Amino acid sequence: MRYFANVALDSARHMHRKVMHCLKIWSKLSEKLMQSLLSHVKKSEVLLEPFPHIVVYNPLEPALCEQLIEDFPSIEIVAQGAPCGSNQRFSYPALASLGDTRVSSLWQKFVQAHVTQEFLNEFLYLFRESICSIYENFETEFGQLETLKAGLRGFNSFDDADILLDAQICVNTPVKECPSSVRRGHVDLADKLFAGLFYLRHPQDHSTGGNLELYKFKTGKVHGFKGQFIDDRHIECVKSLQYESNVLVLLLNSPFSLHGVSVREATDFPRLFFNLVGEVKTSLFDLNQYQESKSILNAVATTSKNRLRQLRKLTTPDLR
Repeated sequence: MRYFANVALDSARHMHRKVMHCLKIWSKLSEKLMQSLLSHVKKSEVLLEPFPHIVVYNPLEPALCEQLIEDFPSIEIVAQGAPCGSNQRFSYPALASLGDTRVSSLWQKFVQAHVTQEFLNEFLYLFRESICSIYENFETEFGQLETLKAGLRGFNSFDDADILLDAQICVNTPVKECPSSVRRGHVDLADKLFAGLFYLRHPQDHSTGGNLELYKFKTGKVHGFKGQFIDDRHIECVKSLQYESNVLVLLLNSPFSLHGVSVREATDFPRLFFNLVGEVKTSLFDLNQYQESKSILNAVATTSKNRLRQLRKLTTPDLR
């Protein structure tokens, strides 16, 4: 009986901690927020090639950006105790950072500002035309843009929100071995409406590489994927954005939204950034039809059909 009583007590304690954590998150979200990275961005700044995106230099006051770098949580916090190899990515989600007393109050306020209804409204205002152009049935499937309700990923669900937001504190660990890319050409998962990257390079980091690259298909047609990744031979870089502090890049996700990170040279400094995510309930597109394996099979099938057609011409008697 004592065993079952202890199990029940442990379960109650766990539930209490979970409830208190949720109450703390709710309290944080109810506080007055600082302005977001999109607060002063204009529609005219949305670029349509090679896919809809914005690049904003100095969206924050320099002093605020410098303090965020100064207060940036340690790799151990962001990695949540996981072993860290060379040039690995780790992301600390908003749900965790908002309840973590090791994360500074400034960072918590910064995270809060990017998981709110106000932030979602700012994004939708900027990208409305692009969303409706690329996804013609978006409003039919998910609702009118002006009515979409924001939620916090991991805290809310699609039962009470239309788009789940996350604002992740992220690092790419120092490059201790051979120069490498943490992530080459790819598109984000199909349930992501948008992705944003805000860079916070340390002022003493003089390493080279780690630039964000935007690509387009060489043929202009979607093809050649291996999962969500794509081989360099199918794409060409059309824009390379140097890894530097106080720069925001935010893109509307689609099969054309190809991006990756250039090779980073050996360095003792981590690559610091803030990742913004907007997730919808169902996939916006299907990459299965654009996989390289299917492209190869289709090419083989086409070649076989052509050869069979030629063989029939050679073996069929001319009856004229």
